[in-house]
Amino acid sequence: MKPELSAELRKLGDKIATELVFAEPGKDLGLLPVNSLLGRIEELAGDEAVAGALARGIKEARRWVDGVFASTGTFNMLTLKRLGQWAEWWQAAVSSWEAQSTPPPLPADWQKTGESALEIPSSSSEQEEPLLLLNLEQDLELLNEFINESQEHLQNIEQGVLVLEQHPADADTLHSIFRAFHTFKGGSGFLNLTAIQSLAHELESLLDLARQQKLALTPAVINLILEGGDTLRQFCDEIAAQLAGRKPPAPIEVPTLRLLASIRSALAGEPASILSPIPSATVLEQPRPEAPAIVPPNQVEPPAAQPPAAATPVAGLGTGPAARANPTGTVVKVDTVKLDSLVDLVGEMLIAQSLVVQNRDLNCRQNEQLTRDLAHLGRISKELQRTVMSLRMVPIRATFQKMNRLVRDLSIKVGKQIDLLTEGEDTELDRTIVEEISDPLVHMIRNSMDHGIEKPEVRTQRGKPAAGTISLKAFHQGGNIVIEIKDDGNGLDRERILAKAVEKGLVRPEEQLPDRELFNLILGAGFSTAERVTDLSGRGVGMDVVRRNIEKLRGKIEIQSEPGQGSTFSIFLPLTLAIIDGLLVGVGEHRYIVPTLLVRESFRPTANMIHTLHERGEMINLRGQLHPLLRLYSHLGVEPATTDPLQSIVVVVEAGSGQRCLLVDKLFGKHEVVIKSLGETFRRNRYLAGAAILGDGRVGLILDPQALGHTESAPLEAAA
Repeated sequence: MKPELSAELRKLGDKIATELVFAEPGKDLGLLPVNSLLGRIEELAGDEAVAGALARGIKEARRWVDGVFASTGTFNMLTLKRLGQWAEWWQAAVSSWEAQSTPPPLPADWQKTGESALEIPSSSSEQEEPLLLLNLEQDLELLNEFINESQEHLQNIEQGVLVLEQHPADADTLHSIFRAFHTFKGGSGFLNLTAIQSLAHELESLLDLARQQKLALTPAVINLILEGGDTLRQFCDEIAAQLAGRKPPAPIEVPTLRLLASIRSALAGEPASILSPIPSATVLEQPRPEAPAIVPPNQVEPPAAQPPAAATPVAGLGTGPAARANPTGTVVKVDTVKLDSLVDLVGEMLIAQSLVVQNRDLNCRQNEQLTRDLAHLGRISKELQRTVMSLRMVPIRATFQKMNRLVRDLSIKVGKQIDLLTEGEDTELDRTIVEEISDPLVHMIRNSMDHGIEKPEVRTQRGKPAAGTISLKAFHQGGNIVIEIKDDGNGLDRERILAKAVEKGLVRPEEQLPDRELFNLILGAGFSTAERVTDLSGRGVGMDVVRRNIEKLRGKIEIQSEPGQGSTFSIFLPLTLAIIDGLLVGVGEHRYIVPTLLVRESFRPTANMIHTLHERGEMINLRGQLHPLLRLYSHLGVEPATTDPLQSIVVVVEAGSGQRCLLVDKLFGKHEVVIKSLGETFRRNRYLAGAAILGDGRVGLILDPQALGHTESAPLEAAA
């Protein structure tokens, strides 16, 4: 075959696939272009005297199109699917012809005659799930773009359906969900992702009936749409894994037959099957709930209570003109690698600017103009830094919205009525923090639902509303971001926590711990006061994972609780991971940076504050509480200016579930520095979290107080 001919035949096949994507059943506008394109293929193939499977495939497609013209003259769902399958087969056949290899055989059921040639096999005859084949070599960039856009569409679909569940008459939200599925179908069809296209098409048809008020949005239908979105998300996750190289190229199989059968039953006017709700992507490790998915009207409320006529807008699904505006004219997509490179370069520029300003050979006192110029340069540099750092910031809205689905599904599973209220969704954090904070939030909300919120009958007996409330809030505080998870449930049982801590040897029976330190014990590995283990919680693993994940983000957790009134978990996080606000300390000739977020206080100790306990080492008595004293020079292997604690300074930091006192020689003050990686050489030194170049050109190592705290925790626990 001539290369130009194969390219033209492939191009015509792509055009047919595109026309089919935007074709709709019952409308004949798409049939004429498909017929014209097929005629062009026949003409080119005839001139080349194409033989074999390629020629037979052309004849089959011609027979189907002629059959449509001879009958209704319009597409229906059956003809659209069969022609879509043909377009996918055609591309594979042309590729085989180019390579002079054996072309794929024609499916046996294509040889049927009459109307049966256009029938879709029923679910009883479909024994195998459809496979999704990717052309990573040819469609790599298009697939990446499709996945990026699909994630946003699926998120908007899920949030829109949750709004629709509460306000079925919200026409704007219904139309937005329909358009999202339609766009999803178009993109998948263009890339010949047949399995995705077919499912999206069926869901689109379901929503179209709802738009025409021919289908009631019952709880069963809502669950069909949600499960459809979850299944599409699984396809996208599998594609993304292959694109990122996390999985080898292979056919993708995600079960769809059962779901498709249920959707088709609903389309045919039969009662929709009651499907169990699929947990959202962040909780897929949990077993699928067996409870029926019919949601009582008062079981799940929208994020903020609104009258039915004014449904809570969802990101990308708002009801106003601004929400429907096309944002593509104001948004530019940039590769994150390029963005991170820009951030690094700006950081290097700030360091260079600081070195110039502090250069001793530059006598600015004798040159006022130079002083003004350097000050102006400093202002521009700072503004540039703030602007570049803002490029890394994204709203936490998407993460909060995932929790809506989590609460909806799990409230059914645990048999409780729970409302989720969110506030501060527009608060912006570093994009990495937003991605990493999702799992900790899932664990904490699951714990609140399982252990915190009581059963409706118990709440009623206690004089509380039958429906419990979990509030999720984000706000700025002291240069940091605080995410607050609050529930109005049981609260933490102080006596039970203390008894478990004594049993595990974490505290002595006679020891009196303040609530703050006692509650922090639940963040330890294997610590659980649950009377029974469920598939949601109770193994003492979840909160330890929460603590470790937040520590990796250089954050901390504070816990407050009132018996019978509920609990509040506050997560403190830095605004960004690229810049750290730290306390610069000196040990001998070396300088170290301690993250300010973890510093409680600093002071020069007195003799009566220092104690040495058997098997517990040196301790500092701080307002009646004993805390381990860590001589920083001994852990870091450096020579101190003095070994006398009375001539040194103690910096109290939060480490793990308690506090540690770091002994240093001097304090240099608070500094904002750009974090640099230490590379492979220092990877094994867990006490160091990174490095920074200081204003005088020296290197300051960034300490990880959490690692220091974990190092000293073993003897303390053993002695207790």
